[in-house]
Amino acid sequence: MVRTNRILRLALVASMAASAFAAQAITFSNVSIQSPPLSTGSSFTTIGNSISFFTPNALVGDAVDPLRSGVLQIQFDATNFGGPNMLANEISVNLAGVTLGSGTIVFVETVFEIDSNGNEIGAPLGSVTHQFDSSSQPIWSTVIQFNRQVQAIRAKKSFVLSAADTDVTDLAAVAIVNQAIHLVPEPATMTALGLGAVGLLARRRRK
Repeated sequence: MVRTNRILRLALVASMAASAFAAQAITFSNVSIQSPPLSTGSSFTTIGNSISFFTPNALVGDAVDPLRSGVLQIQFDATNFGGPNMLANEISVNLAGVTLGSGTIVFVETVFEIDSNGNEIGAPLGSVTHQFDSSSQPIWSTVIQFNRQVQAIRAKKSFVLSAADTDVTDLAAVAIVNQAIHLVPEPATMTALGLGAVGLLARRRRK
C-alpha cells in the first residue's frame, strides 16, 4: 500500500509539471485575415495558448445580396513555447457556421512547421477538412494531431462560402473560429522531471 501511494504521488507530480508547461503563453504573430469584403472589420484576440477570430462580415447570401460566394483566409504563426524544451504536438479547432437553404461553408486547414526565419519546413504537420450545410450541426470541433513534435508552427485555413439564390432563405456565415495549441515537454525534460520526483520522494523517505 505504501509503495502504491508513492507511485501515485510520483505520477501526480509529473502530471502537474506537464500541465504547468502546457499552460505557458505562446507568441502569436504574422496574423493575416483576408480577403475583403468577407475579412472587413475582422480582428483577433489571444489568451495563453489560444487564439480567436472575430469575423463580422464573413457571410454571403440573401442578407448581403448580390454577394453569393467568397473566400475567407486566415493565417498565423505560433512560436516561443516557453523555452527550447517545449514542443507542440496538436492544435484544436473550434468552429461555428450558420448555413440556411443552399448555404455551404467548406473549411480546410493545414499546419506547417517553421524555422526561426519563418520558413516552412518539410511536409505539413497535419490537415483537416469540414463542410457546413443546412443538414449539418452548426458547431464543430476537432483536433489536428501533428505527425511530429515541433517548436514553431504556421496555421493556414480557408473558408469557401456559397449561397446560391433559391426560393428559400439562403445564407452562409462564419460565426466562431477558435484554436488552442497543446504543448508538451520534450522526452528528455519529462525524464528529468520524473527523476527529480523520485529523488524528492527518496529524500523524504530517509527523513
